[in-house]
Amino acid sequence: MTTRRWVPAVFSVLICAAFLLAKDFWEQPFDKWSRNDVLKMLNDSPWAASQTFTGVIGTKDAGDRGEKEKYHKFTVRFFSALPVREAYVRMYRLINKYDEMNADQRRQFDSRFNRPLTLDFSDRVVVALEYATNDPDVSRELKAFLDSARTDTLKQSVYLITKANGRVELREYFTPSPDGSGAKFIFPRLIDGKTVVALDDKDLHFDMWMPVVNERLYIDFKPAKMIYRGQLAF
Repeated sequence: MTTRRWVPAVFSVLICAAFLLAKDFWEQPFDKWSRNDVLKMLNDSPWAASQTFTGVIGTKDAGDRGEKEKYHKFTVRFFSALPVREAYVRMYRLINKYDEMNADQRRQFDSRFNRPLTLDFSDRVVVALEYATNDPDVSRELKAFLDSARTDTLKQSVYLITKANGRVELREYFTPSPDGSGAKFIFPRLIDGKTVVALDDKDLHFDMWMPVVNERLYIDFKPAKMIYRGQLAF
């Protein structure tokens, strides 16, 4: 092969290699996901996004009478989307060293922890909410608020928003669960026989007024990016 022909061939190989490296990790089976992959899925992916509010908090420690930055971070995930549920299952597996188990141990583990993979969401959309803050007082207040909130008290302050349907009203609310997956907001999956989210929707928003911090959560998702195994997942 002459040098003139060899150079384009090398560039072609490099371009193909770069394309393969750029593929999203969720294109491989979830049992291959690393810890970083799981964290990425649950915190910064087409199905999970965060909004952070910052401010200052006074300090009263001896020798430190100044102020420090405080933050309140809210993370929203489409729990009804299969890749998010797979991330939770994979997280449990990594914590328990599933990859090192023998076949019998894996079967026993799967019987306990694989339930999220088989849940039926054909008639509902489930959005999970978690929070993190370095202000202990706000942390207690947020916990109390989410633990005591009820569907009726939230219906006028929590919505999914799409162009076709406008504000989609909350159907049901569940307080934060012991498994650490957060509070759950339930919305209808179908309105007039059509799914509330369509592939050609430019934007999808989770909209919630959070009274504890007196801020509006308005978190944007892109349906065109929420494709998993060839289908729109939400």
